[in-house]
Amino acid sequence: MPRESYQQELKTLREAVIEMGELVHTQFDRSVTALADHDTELARQVIESEERINERYLKIERKCIDLLGLQQPVASDLRFVAASFKISTELERIGDIAVKIAERTEAGLPAMDPDVDIPSMAQESATMVADAIDAFGAADTNACREIIARDDQIDQLAKHASRQVFGETTTLDTEAVNPDEYHEDVLRLLLTITDIEQVADHATNIAARTVYMATGDDSLLE
Repeated sequence: MPRESYQQELKTLREAVIEMGELVHTQFDRSVTALADHDTELARQVIESEERINERYLKIERKCIDLLGLQQPVASDLRFVAASFKISTELERIGDIAVKIAERTEAGLPAMDPDVDIPSMAQESATMVADAIDAFGAADTNACREIIARDDQIDQLAKHASRQVFGETTTLDTEAVNPDEYHEDVLRLLLTITDIEQVADHATNIAARTVYMATGDDSLLE
């Protein structure tokens, strides 16, 4: 593959990751809107979009494999290709979370206490995703570090929301919750809070991968 063509393929890969990120962000945002408005039709649209996200993910995966197989990338290009694949994986998982939230909405997730501000927490997570994609596109490490610092705020919001739902002894470790002890609707609210927290975690991972891609600093990777 000529060098000019190779550089174009790298550019195409970057654009594909950004486009997937924009799609995933849109679908997560729509799932949260459906949740807040109890809009089952919008929730259905989010669920039906899952295949589009999976197709984007597989396309990026194939392109990464092709680039690694057809070339011997220098260190910076190798980090970029590896980061692109890892970031697309994080995005695919956010897409899965959007579908899970939409499925709960479609199934009739109960009305939320207005004091439990799940939509605002979800909006902040969605903003982190959008900012992480922008930072990846610009290889902006300062923005990435700022995004990573914001994750603590989401963790605190999630803990607060969980305590409002269940009381001061609530844990966010959903695996430790005995479903028989709680009404199914309440458990689904806890799962939604945890899912939204995980979206912020995925955004944080995208930012950390971008820092590694741009600088080789792997200290932020988990």
